[in-house]
Amino acid sequence: MQRFLYWILIACWMALIPQAVAAPSLLGTTCMNSKGDIVAKIPLQGGKFVCQSIIKIARADQYVIDFKNTSTIAHFQHEITDATQTHIIKGGLSSQDQDPFLLRHGRMIYLAPGSYRLTTWLQSPYYLAQPELFVSDLTNYQQQINLTSAASLLLLGVLLGIFTYYIAIGVAAGHTTERMYALFILGNLIFQSAALGVFKQLFSWHWFYLTSLPILLSNLAYISFVCHLLGINQYHHTKLYTLSIVARSLLLALLVIAMILPNWMLEMDRLGVAIFLIFGLVCGIRLSLQKNRIAQLYLFAISVFGVLGGLSITAERLDSNVWTIEQLGLIAVSVEAILLSLLVAYQINRLHKEKEQMLSELQSTRSLAMTDRLTAVPNRLALENQLLQLREHSCLMFLDIDNLKHVNDHFGHEAGDHLLQRFCQILSKKLDTHGRLYRLGGDEFAIVCHEDDVEWCQHQIEYTHLQMEKEGFASAGASVGIVFSHEASDTEELMRIADKRMYADKRTRKNRKEMIQVFTH
Repeated sequence: MQRFLYWILIACWMALIPQAVAAPSLLGTTCMNSKGDIVAKIPLQGGKFVCQSIIKIARADQYVIDFKNTSTIAHFQHEITDATQTHIIKGGLSSQDQDPFLLRHGRMIYLAPGSYRLTTWLQSPYYLAQPELFVSDLTNYQQQINLTSAASLLLLGVLLGIFTYYIAIGVAAGHTTERMYALFILGNLIFQSAALGVFKQLFSWHWFYLTSLPILLSNLAYISFVCHLLGINQYHHTKLYTLSIVARSLLLALLVIAMILPNWMLEMDRLGVAIFLIFGLVCGIRLSLQKNRIAQLYLFAISVFGVLGGLSITAERLDSNVWTIEQLGLIAVSVEAILLSLLVAYQINRLHKEKEQMLSELQSTRSLAMTDRLTAVPNRLALENQLLQLREHSCLMFLDIDNLKHVNDHFGHEAGDHLLQRFCQILSKKLDTHGRLYRLGGDEFAIVCHEDDVEWCQHQIEYTHLQMEKEGFASAGASVGIVFSHEASDTEELMRIADKRMYADKRTRKNRKEMIQVFTH
C-alpha cells in the first residue's frame, strides 16, 4: 500500500512539472549569391541571394519562419520541402503578399515531426543588417513579438505626436527652429514606418526607398535645426556656421551619390547620421564651454543619442530574435526626440519669459517717458496720446497757475517746485476718477474729463486753491480754459482752443484783480 501511494505521488509530481518541449532547430545554413558563390555573410549593399538550411521538428505544431536582426527586406520566398511536397511562402516590404503578424515578416506553416529542407530566396537593393533565419513555434513567437510590436507602435505614436505639435508651431512665421525640428522628426517617422512595414500593412505602400531616402533629407533639416536652436549664423559663431556649411555640403553630396548608386543609399544614411552627430557634438561642446545653457542641455541630448544611435547604425547582428536593428534605431530616435522636445519647450518658455520681461521693461520705460518727473503726474506726451483716443462727450481743460514766477524769484526754485508738487497732489486726489490731471510744462496743466464732470472738476480746482492758501501759498489761483470734444475736428485744434480760452481767462482775471486794487486804494 505504501509503495502504491509512493507511485501515485511520483505521478502527480511529474504531472505538475511542465514537460520540456524540444524546440525546432535550424541546421547548416549556407548562403550563395547570384553567381553561385558561397558567402559568409550577406553584404549590406543588397542583391539576390539564396540560403539553404535543414529544419528539425520534434513535435507536430504551427511554426513560424522569420528573420532576425532586420526587417528591411524587399522580397523573400521560403520553400519548405519534405519527402512528398514543397510549400512556398512569399513576403517582403515590396511584396503584395499579406503579413500575418504586425511589423514582422513571420510566416506560419504546420509541420509534422521530421526533417525539412528550407530554401530562402532574398532580393533587396540593400539591407540594414544581416537577415538571418530562425524558426519558432507559434505560441513562443507571439509572446516574443507582442511586446516589441506594442513598443514600436507606441514610439511611432510618440514621434507622430511630436511632429504634429511642432509642425503646428512651425507654420507660423519666425518659428524656424520648430519647423526644422518637425521635418527632422518627419524623416525619421517615415523611415521607421516604412522599414517596420507599417506603410505596407496599413496603407499598402510598397516603395522600398522610403526605408532610406527620408533619412538623407531629415539629416539636412537637422543641421538647420541645430543652427537655429543654438543661434549659429554668419554673424554669431562664424566658425561653427562655416562648419554647418561643410556639413550641409557633405550631406548633399551623399544624397547625390545615393541617387546614382541606390544600393549604397542606406550606407549614405549611416554616414549622414555620423556627420550630423559629429556636427552636433562639436557645436554642443564649443558653446557649452561658453556657459550657454541651451547648448549644455542640447549636448546632453545629442550625447544620449550618440550612444544609442551609434549602436543601432553600426550593429549588423543581434543575439535576440525578438528585437531588430530598426526597432533599436526607433528607440534611439524616440529618446532623442523626447529630449530635444523638452529642450525646445525649455527654450520657448525662456523666450516667453524674456519677452514678458522686455514688455514689462518697455512698459516701465513708456510710463517713465509719459510721467512728469517733478510732480509724478502724466506729462504732455501722455496728454497727446490720450487726446488721440478721446471719446465722444469729453472735455479738455487747460490750467495756468498764478504767481509761480513770484515764488521762484522771492523764495527760490525749491519753493516753486514744492508749490507745483502740492498742487498736483491735492488736485489729483480730489479729481479721483472724474478727471485726470496732466502737466504740460512750467506752470501749465491740463485736465481731461467727461463733459458731465466739468463742474465737479472746477469745484475741485477751487478747493485746491483754498487748500494751497491754507498751506501758505498766497494767491494760489489758476486760469482755466475749457473746450468740448465736439468743438474741434482734431487734437491740435482742440488744444489751441483750450489754450486761447485759458489766456482769455487769465487776462480777465488780471483785469478784475487790477480793478479791485484800484477801488481798494
